[in-house]
Amino acid sequence: MKRHVERQDFLKFCFPSNPCFSPDGGRIAYRVSRPDRDRNGYDSDLWVYDLDGGTNRRMTASGREGCFCWTPDGTSLVFASERNGAAGPEKNGKKEKDARTVFYSIATAGGEAVRLFEVPRAAKSVKMLDDRRYLLTVVCGPDQEKQNPEDADLLVFNQIPFLANGRGFVGQQRTALALYDAKTREFRRLTPPSMEVSRCTLNRSRTEALIVGVEYTDVKPLGSAVYKMDLFTGALRRLCGEPDKNEDAFTFSHAAWWGDVILLSGTNRRKAGVNENLKFYVLVDGQPECLTPELDTSLSGSVVADSHYGCADLAGAFFPYEAPVPENSPGPVPTGVIYCSTNVMKSRLFELDRNGRSFQITFDTSAVVDYCVWENGRRAAFVAYEGLCPTELYLWEDGLERRLTSFNRPLFDELRLSQPIHVSVDNGQGCKLDGWYMRPADFQEGRKYPAILHIHGGPKAAFGDIYHHEMQCWAAQGYAVLYCNPRGGDGRGNDFSDIRGHYGDLDFHDLMAFTDWCADNLRFIDASRLGVTGGSYGGYMVNWIVTHTDRFKAAVSQRGISNWVSKFGSSDIGYYFVEDQHGGTPWKNPENPWNRSPLKYAANAKTPTLFIHSEEDYRCELGQGFQMFTALKALGVESRLCLFKGENHELSRSGKPRSRLARLREISAWFDSHL
Repeated sequence: MKRHVERQDFLKFCFPSNPCFSPDGGRIAYRVSRPDRDRNGYDSDLWVYDLDGGTNRRMTASGREGCFCWTPDGTSLVFASERNGAAGPEKNGKKEKDARTVFYSIATAGGEAVRLFEVPRAAKSVKMLDDRRYLLTVVCGPDQEKQNPEDADLLVFNQIPFLANGRGFVGQQRTALALYDAKTREFRRLTPPSMEVSRCTLNRSRTEALIVGVEYTDVKPLGSAVYKMDLFTGALRRLCGEPDKNEDAFTFSHAAWWGDVILLSGTNRRKAGVNENLKFYVLVDGQPECLTPELDTSLSGSVVADSHYGCADLAGAFFPYEAPVPENSPGPVPTGVIYCSTNVMKSRLFELDRNGRSFQITFDTSAVVDYCVWENGRRAAFVAYEGLCPTELYLWEDGLERRLTSFNRPLFDELRLSQPIHVSVDNGQGCKLDGWYMRPADFQEGRKYPAILHIHGGPKAAFGDIYHHEMQCWAAQGYAVLYCNPRGGDGRGNDFSDIRGHYGDLDFHDLMAFTDWCADNLRFIDASRLGVTGGSYGGYMVNWIVTHTDRFKAAVSQRGISNWVSKFGSSDIGYYFVEDQHGGTPWKNPENPWNRSPLKYAANAKTPTLFIHSEEDYRCELGQGFQMFTALKALGVESRLCLFKGENHELSRSGKPRSRLARLREISAWFDSHL
């Protein structure tokens, strides 16, 4: 007999991530993470799926595995690990001189892991160039001993941003490329001290790299550049981009060789600002020429979910391929590009041809969150949501999709889930909104139920019909759940997502129109018992809603924004995001961001509101929650603030297991007591 979803069920989830094909394309290495309540963290191990034999084998069992790669001959995996007391990635407050990463290898045929080498930096990725050289992406900082000879508890900042969500106070740190030679044991930084590397792609011979990055000293610009590096000599040459000289300079996201040309993804932000959709460009004589002028979808998976973990950030990434052809075969070499894009409410894989035409290639799954492509382009391994189940590993081959793993299926066969029902709602301003409602798990015809309106973050994100743990928990507790994609979200082009200067206007109108539709058409909803919640931008909208309407009886604002003026100087993105989205700074047109700040309208609030914030959230910084909570308390509005120590902006998605359980408990208890 099936049972209801419970908060602690997420402790049983398995999260596959980081798929990587072996050199011959016959096997897929990937990582599987599991929540560990006792350790209050996540255990991560490496697995290999053999496509020919159909076997799925666990390669490691320490639970401490990090970045990894295949050896060029495909016989072994090289991986970073925190096993045996080895240090992991650098965290907030850890001194640069204390950071190190230890690498191991393990043969895929079997055997124990062997310690290979150690580097004196926190490593984020590894690629094996040949039998002795390793290309690493590492975190490097300035010589702190020169800045702080007394070794005081002191941090020195001379640039912005000087903090980063999930990493804490980063000072002048840079993500850099480095080379380790196993024969000479030499560790050498390759990129200049002032360069921040965002992506690196190798040519097929692994002798050269294309680098997307930016060099800066005081203020990190929005623009970036593309460089080519000789991995033997270290010679670096800029191919395009002048980020320091032009406010309209391109922001490049990815660069890769595509046959005899270099393909780029990027935007100059002229149409829709920092949230503008990327396009594909070909580099011609040092200038990007647009290959896809009509393309108007994001190059990322933007469907919001809370049941995957550890996936790579592949926003703007793509995988070019050249398919092998028989000798003396007539015609051109088949080539293409595979990438991920969000279309309306689904994130799927697409293929781009030489003429700039795009074709959708995956259809069965709803939300791709991680993927890789074998170099001949006929196989793609991807991690995705399908139906009401957390992520599994899938294979796309010759136009067909198939699921390779079933880590989460046995658990979900036990659960009684509420199926999201899609509706299309006219917002009254000529726009159809995609929305969903979920009935309570024990729904009975004729009964009235309280309802929770859930608002996604971003704003450039999108909801879909996939499994969302917190919403299923609410449905299991007797709530109807409502959610939609208002203007500002992803999947419907720049015109739909561009709400610069209209926060709290267009989006608020859409959310209220959807709520009106639900109240009028879903007879099982008790319109006198409505709650509202959301996180990040969704938390901003909750703050806006409680200061502009009294129709909700309870609210939960999670990692929200209350004051755009103060956000300018205290968030890792504030120094550029506030002006881009609201057309003002604290000294230039400050009335624009202030007019869009819920704090300005706090005196209107009457709704009992729970605020949830994290101590190390540097995206929607802690002061945003403090300001709104203080205002409501001073005004006599029932309110409560839950501060999670040691957590950051990702609390609901990758926070420590105990924190995630406590967060869900607090939200449920607040709505239970008021609805």
